[in-house]
Amino acid sequence: MGDWMQALERFIGEWRERDFVEAALLTGSYAVGLETERSDVDVYIILSDDVGWRERGNVLVDGVLIEYFANPPKQIRRYFEEEFASYSRSTARIIAMGKVLFDKTGIAEDFKAEAFEYLRKPFERPDTTWVELSKYFLWDHLDSLKDAEERSDPSFSYLYYMALSRTLEVYSKFLGVEIPPASKVYRLFRNENFRRAYMFEEFPDGEFVELFLSALRECRAENLERVIEHVLEKMGGFSIDGWKLRTPVKV
Repeated sequence: MGDWMQALERFIGEWRERDFVEAALLTGSYAVGLETERSDVDVYIILSDDVGWRERGNVLVDGVLIEYFANPPKQIRRYFEEEFASYSRSTARIIAMGKVLFDKTGIAEDFKAEAFEYLRKPFERPDTTWVELSKYFLWDHLDSLKDAEERSDPSFSYLYYMALSRTLEVYSKFLGVEIPPASKVYRLFRNENFRRAYMFEEFPDGEFVELFLSALRECRAENLERVIEHVLEKMGGFSIDGWKLRTPVKV
Protein backbone atom coordinates (compact mmCIF):
# COMPACT_ATOMS: atom_id res chain seq x y z
CA MET A 1 0.00 0.00 0.00
CA GLY A 2 1.16 3.53 -0.73
CA ASP A 3 1.63 6.36 1.74
CA TRP A 4 -1.73 6.26 3.46
CA MET A 5 -1.38 9.62 5.22
CA GLN A 6 -0.74 11.47 1.97
CA ALA A 7 -3.61 9.63 0.31
CA LEU A 8 -5.88 10.49 3.23
CA GLU A 9 -4.96 14.17 3.03
CA ARG A 10 -5.73 14.24 -0.69
CA PHE A 11 -9.08 12.56 -0.11
CA ILE A 12 -10.05 14.79 2.81
CA GLY A 13 -9.03 17.97 1.02
CA GLU A 14 -11.85 17.59 -1.49
CA TRP A 15 -14.46 17.13 1.24
CA ARG A 16 -13.10 19.89 3.48
CA GLU A 17 -13.80 22.52 0.84
CA ARG A 18 -17.49 21.69 0.52
CA ASP A 19 -19.77 24.06 2.40
CA PHE A 20 -22.17 21.26 3.43
CA VAL A 21 -19.41 19.31 5.23
CA GLU A 22 -18.90 20.03 8.94
CA ALA A 23 -16.19 17.61 10.07
CA ALA A 24 -14.31 14.40 9.36
CA LEU A 25 -12.71 11.71 11.50
CA LEU A 26 -10.16 8.99 10.86
CA THR A 27 -11.51 5.81 12.41
CA GLY A 28 -11.05 2.05 12.27
CA SER A 29 -7.76 0.21 12.50
CA TYR A 30 -5.57 3.14 11.39
CA ALA A 31 -7.05 5.32 14.13
CA VAL A 32 -5.93 2.87 16.84
CA GLY A 33 -2.68 1.70 15.24
CA LEU A 34 -3.82 -1.86 14.56
CA GLU A 35 -3.88 -1.81 10.78
CA THR A 36 -2.76 -4.80 8.70
CA GLU A 37 -1.70 -5.19 5.07
CA ARG A 38 -5.35 -5.63 4.10
CA SER A 39 -6.73 -2.73 6.13
CA ASP A 40 -8.46 0.11 4.34
CA VAL A 41 -8.43 3.67 5.67
CA ASP A 42 -11.80 4.43 7.30
CA VAL A 43 -13.12 7.99 7.27
CA TYR A 44 -16.34 9.25 8.85
CA ILE A 45 -17.66 12.52 7.43
CA ILE A 46 -20.28 14.63 9.22
CA LEU A 47 -22.48 16.62 6.86
CA SER A 48 -24.65 19.64 7.64
CA ASP A 49 -28.03 18.85 9.16
CA ASP A 50 -29.94 20.28 6.19
CA VAL A 51 -28.40 17.71 3.83
CA GLY A 52 -31.07 15.24 2.73
CA TRP A 53 -28.80 12.37 1.70
CA ARG A 54 -26.18 10.02 3.07
CA GLU A 55 -23.34 8.29 1.28
CA ARG A 56 -20.81 5.54 1.76
CA GLY A 57 -18.20 4.47 -0.70
CA ASN A 58 -14.72 3.24 -1.46
CA VAL A 59 -12.06 4.94 -3.54
CA LEU A 60 -8.45 4.21 -4.40
CA VAL A 61 -6.16 7.20 -3.87
CA ASP A 62 -2.55 6.61 -4.92
CA GLY A 63 -3.04 2.90 -4.38
CA VAL A 64 -4.57 3.36 -0.92
CA LEU A 65 -8.13 2.09 -0.43
CA ILE A 66 -10.24 4.57 1.49
CA GLU A 67 -13.68 3.62 2.78
CA TYR A 68 -15.85 6.55 3.78
CA PHE A 69 -19.20 7.21 5.41
CA ALA A 70 -20.93 10.58 5.07
CA ASN A 71 -24.02 11.32 7.16
CA PRO A 72 -25.89 14.36 8.50
CA PRO A 73 -26.35 14.59 12.30
CA LYS A 74 -29.96 13.38 12.30
CA GLN A 75 -28.92 10.18 10.51
CA ILE A 76 -26.01 9.59 12.88
CA ARG A 77 -28.31 9.86 15.88
CA ARG A 78 -30.74 7.44 14.24
CA TYR A 79 -27.90 4.96 13.83
CA PHE A 80 -27.03 5.39 17.51
CA GLU A 81 -30.61 4.52 18.51
CA GLU A 82 -31.32 1.74 16.02
CA GLU A 83 -28.05 -0.07 16.61
CA PHE A 84 -28.40 0.19 20.38
CA ALA A 85 -31.85 -1.41 20.13
CA SER A 86 -30.13 -4.33 18.34
CA TYR A 87 -27.45 -4.69 21.06
CA SER A 88 -24.81 -2.96 18.99
CA ARG A 89 -22.87 0.29 19.37
CA SER A 90 -21.21 0.22 15.97
CA THR A 91 -21.60 3.85 14.92
CA ALA A 92 -21.05 5.13 18.44
CA ARG A 93 -17.79 3.17 18.59
CA ILE A 94 -16.69 4.39 15.16
CA ILE A 95 -17.05 7.99 16.28
CA ALA A 96 -15.78 7.54 19.84
CA MET A 97 -12.51 5.99 18.65
CA GLY A 98 -12.16 8.42 15.76
CA LYS A 99 -9.36 10.96 15.42
CA VAL A 100 -10.64 14.37 14.32
CA LEU A 101 -9.18 15.35 10.94
CA PHE A 102 -10.99 18.69 10.77
CA ASP A 103 -13.95 20.21 12.58
CA LYS A 104 -15.37 23.51 11.32
CA THR A 105 -18.00 23.97 14.02
CA GLY A 106 -17.06 21.77 16.98
CA ILE A 107 -19.64 19.18 16.00
CA ALA A 108 -17.15 16.30 15.93
CA GLU A 109 -16.29 16.75 19.60
CA ASP A 110 -20.00 17.02 20.45
CA PHE A 111 -20.68 13.75 18.66
CA LYS A 112 -17.74 12.06 20.34
CA ALA A 113 -19.27 13.01 23.70
CA GLU A 114 -22.63 11.57 22.63
CA ALA A 115 -20.93 8.43 21.36
CA PHE A 116 -19.21 7.83 24.69
CA GLU A 117 -22.59 8.14 26.42
CA TYR A 118 -23.88 5.28 24.25
CA LEU A 119 -20.78 3.21 25.02
CA ARG A 120 -21.57 3.55 28.72
CA LYS A 121 -25.34 3.12 28.40
CA PRO A 122 -26.55 -0.32 29.61
CA PHE A 123 -28.64 -2.55 27.38
CA GLU A 124 -32.12 -3.61 28.42
CA ARG A 125 -32.37 -7.24 29.50
CA PRO A 126 -34.85 -9.34 27.49
CA ASP A 127 -38.17 -10.45 29.00
CA THR A 128 -39.04 -13.98 30.10
CA THR A 129 -40.94 -14.80 26.89
CA TRP A 130 -37.87 -13.97 24.80
CA VAL A 131 -35.70 -16.07 27.13
CA GLU A 132 -37.95 -19.13 26.90
CA LEU A 133 -38.28 -18.93 23.12
CA SER A 134 -34.54 -18.45 22.74
CA LYS A 135 -33.81 -21.52 24.84
CA TYR A 136 -36.11 -23.60 22.64
CA PHE A 137 -34.51 -22.30 19.44
CA LEU A 138 -31.02 -23.11 20.73
CA TRP A 139 -32.12 -26.65 21.54
CA ASP A 140 -33.71 -26.92 18.08
CA HIS A 141 -30.52 -25.67 16.37
CA LEU A 142 -28.52 -28.35 18.16
CA ASP A 143 -31.02 -31.07 17.33
CA SER A 144 -31.00 -30.10 13.64
CA LEU A 145 -27.22 -30.11 13.63
CA LYS A 146 -27.03 -33.60 15.12
CA ASP A 147 -29.49 -34.81 12.51
CA ALA A 148 -27.37 -33.28 9.73
CA GLU A 149 -24.25 -34.94 11.15
CA GLU A 150 -25.92 -38.36 11.32
CA ARG A 151 -27.05 -38.02 7.69
CA SER A 152 -23.59 -36.80 6.57
CA ASP A 153 -25.33 -33.73 5.20
CA PRO A 154 -22.90 -31.49 3.26
CA SER A 155 -24.51 -28.47 4.93
CA PHE A 156 -23.27 -29.58 8.37
CA SER A 157 -20.50 -26.97 8.62
CA TYR A 158 -22.83 -24.22 7.45
CA LEU A 159 -25.45 -25.17 10.06
CA TYR A 160 -22.74 -25.51 12.71
CA TYR A 161 -21.38 -21.99 12.39
CA MET A 162 -24.83 -20.49 12.01
CA ALA A 163 -25.83 -22.13 15.30
CA LEU A 164 -22.61 -21.03 16.99
CA SER A 165 -23.20 -17.44 15.89
CA ARG A 166 -26.81 -17.56 17.04
CA THR A 167 -25.74 -18.91 20.43
CA LEU A 168 -23.35 -16.01 20.94
CA GLU A 169 -26.06 -13.54 19.94
CA VAL A 170 -28.65 -15.05 22.31
CA TYR A 171 -26.29 -15.28 25.27
CA SER A 172 -25.01 -11.73 24.77
CA LYS A 173 -28.56 -10.36 24.80
CA PHE A 174 -29.42 -12.46 27.86
CA LEU A 175 -26.42 -11.04 29.72
CA GLY A 176 -27.19 -7.51 28.52
CA VAL A 177 -23.88 -7.05 26.71
CA GLU A 178 -23.03 -5.95 23.19
CA ILE A 179 -23.02 -8.70 20.57
CA PRO A 180 -19.40 -9.06 19.37
CA PRO A 181 -19.11 -8.56 15.59
CA ALA A 182 -18.20 -11.75 13.73
CA SER A 183 -15.09 -10.27 12.10
CA LYS A 184 -13.63 -9.32 15.48
CA VAL A 185 -14.95 -11.93 17.90
CA TYR A 186 -11.80 -14.08 18.10
CA ARG A 187 -9.51 -11.11 18.76
CA LEU A 188 -11.99 -9.56 21.20
CA PHE A 189 -12.06 -12.79 23.17
CA ARG A 190 -8.33 -13.47 22.97
CA ASN A 191 -6.50 -10.13 22.81
CA GLU A 192 -6.91 -7.66 25.66
CA ASN A 193 -5.07 -4.87 23.83
CA PHE A 194 -7.32 -5.29 20.79
CA ARG A 195 -10.41 -5.26 23.01
CA ARG A 196 -9.35 -2.06 24.74
CA ALA A 197 -8.41 -0.34 21.49
CA TYR A 198 -11.89 -1.01 20.11
CA MET A 199 -13.55 -0.03 23.39
CA PHE A 200 -15.23 -3.35 24.15
CA GLU A 201 -15.74 -4.59 27.69
CA GLU A 202 -14.49 -8.04 28.60
CA PHE A 203 -17.17 -10.69 28.08
CA PRO A 204 -18.60 -11.44 31.54
CA ASP A 205 -18.48 -15.26 31.33
CA GLY A 206 -14.95 -16.59 30.98
CA GLU A 207 -16.03 -20.24 30.85
CA PHE A 208 -18.32 -19.50 27.92
CA VAL A 209 -15.48 -17.73 26.10
CA GLU A 210 -13.24 -20.80 26.35
CA LEU A 211 -16.03 -23.13 25.21
CA PHE A 212 -16.88 -20.81 22.33
CA LEU A 213 -13.28 -20.56 21.16
CA SER A 214 -12.89 -24.34 21.29
CA ALA A 215 -16.03 -24.71 19.18
CA LEU A 216 -14.75 -22.05 16.79
CA ARG A 217 -11.48 -23.87 16.23
CA GLU A 218 -12.95 -27.33 15.62
CA CYS A 219 -16.25 -27.94 13.84
CA ARG A 220 -17.70 -30.85 15.80
CA ALA A 221 -21.26 -31.26 17.08
CA GLU A 222 -20.09 -32.15 20.60
CA ASN A 223 -18.17 -28.86 20.83
CA LEU A 224 -21.27 -26.85 19.97
CA GLU A 225 -23.32 -29.00 22.34
CA ARG A 226 -21.06 -28.02 25.24
CA VAL A 227 -21.50 -24.34 24.37
CA ILE A 228 -25.29 -24.58 24.13
CA GLU A 229 -25.62 -26.69 27.27
CA HIS A 230 -23.62 -24.09 29.18
CA VAL A 231 -25.82 -21.27 27.90
CA LEU A 232 -29.06 -23.14 28.62
CA GLU A 233 -27.91 -23.80 32.18
CA LYS A 234 -27.06 -20.12 32.70
CA MET A 235 -30.46 -19.14 31.28
CA GLY A 236 -32.29 -21.25 33.84
CA GLY A 237 -32.13 -24.74 32.35
CA PHE A 238 -34.14 -26.42 29.62
CA SER A 239 -35.93 -29.71 28.97
CA ILE A 240 -37.78 -30.42 25.76
CA ASP A 241 -40.05 -32.89 27.55
CA GLY A 242 -43.12 -30.91 28.53
CA TRP A 243 -41.83 -27.57 27.27
CA LYS A 244 -44.60 -25.09 26.50
CA LEU A 245 -45.05 -21.39 26.38
CA ARG A 246 -48.44 -19.70 26.69
CA THR A 247 -48.66 -16.04 25.70
CA PRO A 248 -51.57 -13.65 25.07
CA VAL A 249 -53.13 -13.51 21.62
CA LYS A 250 -52.28 -10.32 19.76
CA VAL A 251 -55.31 -8.37 18.52
